[in-house]
Amino acid sequence: MDYLSLSDLQKSRNHFLTTEEAVWTSALSSRWRTLWQWVPTLELDSVYFPNNKECVDFINKFLNFQSEFYLREFKLVTGGHVSRYEPCLSRVIKHKIQHLQVDNKLGFRNIKIPLNQYVCENLVCLKLHFARLTDFESLSLPCLKIMYLEGVTFSRYVVVFDTPRLEYMSLIDYKFRRLLKIISMSDSVKVDIDVDFDEPRRHNLSERNIIYNLLNNFSAVGDMTVSCKTLKLIYSIQHMNPLPKFRDLTRMRATMFLNTSLEVLPIVLESCPNMKHVTLELVNDDHPVAVVTNLSTVLSFCLVSSLESVEMESPITEKAKEKKLVRYFLDNATSLKKLVLHLNLSHGEKQEPGLYKKLFDSPRRSSVCQFEVTTVVHTAKL
Repeated sequence: MDYLSLSDLQKSRNHFLTTEEAVWTSALSSRWRTLWQWVPTLELDSVYFPNNKECVDFINKFLNFQSEFYLREFKLVTGGHVSRYEPCLSRVIKHKIQHLQVDNKLGFRNIKIPLNQYVCENLVCLKLHFARLTDFESLSLPCLKIMYLEGVTFSRYVVVFDTPRLEYMSLIDYKFRRLLKIISMSDSVKVDIDVDFDEPRRHNLSERNIIYNLLNNFSAVGDMTVSCKTLKLIYSIQHMNPLPKFRDLTRMRATMFLNTSLEVLPIVLESCPNMKHVTLELVNDDHPVAVVTNLSTVLSFCLVSSLESVEMESPITEKAKEKKLVRYFLDNATSLKKLVLHLNLSHGEKQEPGLYKKLFDSPRRSSVCQFEVTTVVHTAKL
């Protein structure tokens, strides 16, 4: 049998083998017993170890065989005793890896990761779930292209990122309490923002400033996905002067609460003067508040200048809010080329798309607008 070279194993690991499969190769030959430990990627899930100590010991033994320049990707999923992992994570990041992913399943305690300028200079992808970043106030990530932060906290109140090559960012946090500033991103960056405050105080000036500064980071973004909670944050600062403007935003995907959509939507569109494509998913609010029955009469600039397509998914509601939203776009969007309404028939009354479409046969503001109605049924996930 020909012996597998280190370069061959690295190539196989990159394209074919998982970490588990690479370890299995050690049983094929005594000369291969430790060869797998030189692979450039380590992917681990603590659930496959007898306990967390065994998983930590495995990581440390792996690192003992690793040159500083070999390890390129590290992915860890863990579900308990996160403090046990913190010393070995400090060792991992000192390898100046390119891809770092830590998924902490026990979100009630964040795992500490000491990032600093030295260890981040080669990072291309950073994905963290319920982690606490320490050791920095300002951080430059010159190679970073993907940043996914969910439930991530920081040791400083003000945190600055410089990410000139960033192409995608996802920020998920329902207890956001930091002044986060992003100095630079690539021109083609896409962002996904799902943030909220933990029991926000409506008239708290410091919270409104945090919201304003967070949103202002993305004023030059062209493609954005936002949650219903984030849209409500935009609405909550509508009286701030000046209101943040997303002047380069041309494509937006958003989830909206049905009970607040008529109130929130015009304000959000007012912040996006050059919007071209809007995709809306309307959902029921589990904790409804007082509702607005009529849309604002003030028309957003994008409605009379740039908006070309709208795609909406909505259940059929008793108060026909989905009809009011359709009418809002058809009556006011002068450049609209296409509007598609997907009726969610999983709940509520059933109605034929053809009959529903006839409700909107009246003249439209845009003479070239095509209007379509389809039906969708979402099955419950097992």
